[in-house]
This record gives sequence, structure tokens and C-alpha cells, in this order.
Amino acid sequence: MKRKALRLGIVSALVLLIALTAGVVVSSAKVKGELPEYLGSKACLGCHVDKFENWEETGHAHMLTQVFKQSDLPGDIDTASEEIQAELNKAQWIVAGQRFLARDPKTGALSYLNVQWDSAKGEYVAYKGGSNWETGCAGCHTTGWDKTEAVFTEPGIGCESCHGPGRDHVLGKGDISKIVATDDAQTCGACHTGGAMPNGERWSDYKPGDDLHATGFLFPEVPDPHEALYPDPSKVKMRQYPLWEQSAHATAVLTLAGNDHASDRCYSCHAAEAFQNQLAGKTAPADHKQYEDAITCSACHDPHNSTNPGQLRMPEEQLCITCHNGSIPEGGSLKPGSAAHHPMKEMLEGYGAINIAPTEGAHSGLTCTDCHMTEGNHLMRVIKPSEVADTARKDTCTSCHTHADSSKESREVYLEMWQEAIGRRIEQVKGDVAVIDAVLKASPSALSADLKAKYDAAKTNMTFVDADASKGVHNFEYAIKIMAESQKTMAEVRKALGK
Repeated sequence: MKRKALRLGIVSALVLLIALTAGVVVSSAKVKGELPEYLGSKACLGCHVDKFENWEETGHAHMLTQVFKQSDLPGDIDTASEEIQAELNKAQWIVAGQRFLARDPKTGALSYLNVQWDSAKGEYVAYKGGSNWETGCAGCHTTGWDKTEAVFTEPGIGCESCHGPGRDHVLGKGDISKIVATDDAQTCGACHTGGAMPNGERWSDYKPGDDLHATGFLFPEVPDPHEALYPDPSKVKMRQYPLWEQSAHATAVLTLAGNDHASDRCYSCHAAEAFQNQLAGKTAPADHKQYEDAITCSACHDPHNSTNPGQLRMPEEQLCITCHNGSIPEGGSLKPGSAAHHPMKEMLEGYGAINIAPTEGAHSGLTCTDCHMTEGNHLMRVIKPSEVADTARKDTCTSCHTHADSSKESREVYLEMWQEAIGRRIEQVKGDVAVIDAVLKASPSALSADLKAKYDAAKTNMTFVDADASKGVHNFEYAIKIMAESQKTMAEVRKALGK
């Protein structure tokens, strides 16, 4: 803590000097040609100290670091073999903290060495190097990469990688129209994709604010997630963006289009900017139509902060349920006659239904990502055992159920049993509701007050299970209790109505 405070103090003390220096440079630069297009992240420090300080701790800032001395390497090389030590002694740059670069004596290009740092084991291991980093990786590992001259403005992923070149913004004395600040997922997708340009380069000529799809970039193909399993990420360079683009998160804001009664609460879970505003305690604008970006990368990940793993805005077990909840107070229940709306949190934890005892299920201790991000997929799609039955790929169930008597076949049977049992009961109760509501519409007083209250509760409880959408998988024990009671009440009501 003291080190952090001391560092911040030093940085703050330098701000005035940097600002004054920047002022001299800018005031003397009468035309754009006197300043390079990309200025580097330290040019942002004078006005954005907090952002810079937090960004500097992220993996982005250290995607490419220079080796000046042996202690800059991630581990002691004396424990490595002679062959690996010989490779490490050539190292000039470290990529993502694990691979190493040096100038190829024949081509002069920065190329990978035959060594890699295994952080899990805490040791150096052999790696098949030799590939040209400049043509394969440089565009996404640096800021302001000039492929013609093979030079970059700044090692690592700096401010201008995501906000665009800063020259005009600086010359405009902070004019916000001269810099890009957006929640558009394409900003991240330019690198988190795994595709390539037709010439084989692994990055596009995209700049923040552009249309990534108009650059000619060839995206990895992702089949319709409702029809086929996405390609094996261990064999295909499949990164996050193409998967996210096929997910419901990518179209979340469109589901509110034309909805005149959508509230602040709706947009705070359907639009990235509104979600961030909610977390920051900011008042939402009166005109919700200004929200353009759905639940993009920056809704869940903070580009400037690495407090949580994966640069998440909060711990993963809290992040999903911030939106995927039915607004039911902890330990409370829905109001009879209301309709539940995405109550995944409550179903998983086993509370929320009216007059049904809270019940934890076998999955109640899991987080959303345990099941919805198998293989790290950003489709948020559960992988059923039957989908990968004849492959070595992981399915969602047997990723956890690893004991000897649990097989892909047995887990599939459980899934089918749960979902068939709950799905059948939901449809039956919906049929009962259609019949009963038709009678009540014609004769509102056909039921006694007590029976009407029971009916309203049972109807609401059915919507609770239905809106959870897992058909019992989140918490079968609780769901079956709810539906059994709803069915019992519906039978009682229909008998009273002679239906």
C-alpha cells in the first residue's frame, strides 16, 4: 500500500512537468506534420493520471516488454538447461510475459526464440520458435505499429490502441471529438478475434471508430449456436469476439428497440454504457435511445483496471447476477399476480417462489461461468454431453462431474430427465392458465377470494420457473417443488370452475 501511495505521489509530482513539457511541444507544433500521429500513453498521463495509473498495472500495458538485463526475465535462468539458457541470452523482448523475441540474423526481423516461460510450473520450457513476430503478431502487441517501416510507437497495448491516435486530441487541447471513447466491441475485436487479412497478417488496418468488418478481415467461422457446436478452440484460432458476436449479449440493446416503456433498469442490463453508469451510480439520461452498444466487452471488462481476474468489473460470481436476477429481495418472494423476469440468481440459490420453502439444489454453489463458459466460450453456451460424445472436447457437465461412475451418457440422461419433467409441467400449467383466465375474463367473480389468491400465486410461481429458462437445471429440487404445487393448485381451481 505504501509503495502504491509513494508511486502515485511521484507520478502526481511529475504531472505538472509533463503537462508543461507537452504544452511546449504542442504550442510549437503549428501543423500536424510536426507531431507524429501516435504519441504514446505518457502523453495521456498529464490529464488522465488515474486511468494511466490503473492501466499500467494491466496485462495490456505489459504485452511487450524490453529485456535490458537478465533480471528482467520472468524467472531465474540458472535452473534451465544449457540450450534454453543460450536462447534466453539472446532475448531482446518478452511477449505477454511468456515468449521471447530476438532479431533474426538473416532477415533482421524480430522472431520468436525456442523457449517459453511456463508460469504454472514456474520454469522455462522448450518452444518451437522461428516464426516472424512482425508479420504474425506485432499489430496487436504494440501501439502505432507501422508495418511498412516495421516500427512501433509504444510496446504493448497503450491508450491509443483503443482510443485511436492522440495527435489531434492533443493539438485540440483535449477536444473530445478528436479522440475515440466507445463501448463498441469492434475495438476489442480487432485483436480478440483469431482471424487474418487475406495476405496472412493476423491483424487488420482497423482504427478505433472504424468498421472492422469493412477492412477485409477474414473472421473465423462460427456456426449458428442454436444449430451446431462452435469449432474446437484448441485447434482453431478462435478468440472471444466472433463467439460474442453470435451471443444474445451482442443484440441485447436491440431487444428494447421500439419499446416505449423500457426503463432505466432495462437499459442498465441491455446497454454497456447504461450498465457502467449504474455501477458508477450515475443518473441515466432522459433519452434512452442514445444507447447504441449492447452488452459489449467493456460492459463486463474494465479496460483500465485489473483488480479482478480477466479485468472484470467485479468478481465473476457477482457480475452475471447483477443483471440475471429477478429483483427479489434476499430470502423474499414474488408478489402474487406478478410475472417473474429473468430470476436466474434466485432459482440457482433456491428462493423467490411464493409459499415454497427455500431449497438449495446440487448446482446452488456454482457460479454462472462454471457452466456457461466451458472452454472459455463467449457464446455463454452450455455444451451438452451429447454434442461432444465422440470427441475429446469438454462438455459442461463432465467438466465438474469427473468421478468414475459419471459418464457423458449418464449426465445427458440427467439433463433430459430434468428438462423434460419441468418443461412438461410448465406447458401443462400454461394450458390450465389459458382455460382459467378465459373463464375469469367472462366471469371475474367466479372464484372465491382465497382460491383466487392461491391461483395468482401458482400462476406467478409458474412464470418464475419458466423465466429462469433452465427447465430445472439450475435447481431441479426447487423447480420440481414449485411446479408440483402449481399443478395441484391449478387442478383445484379447474375443479371449482367445473373445467
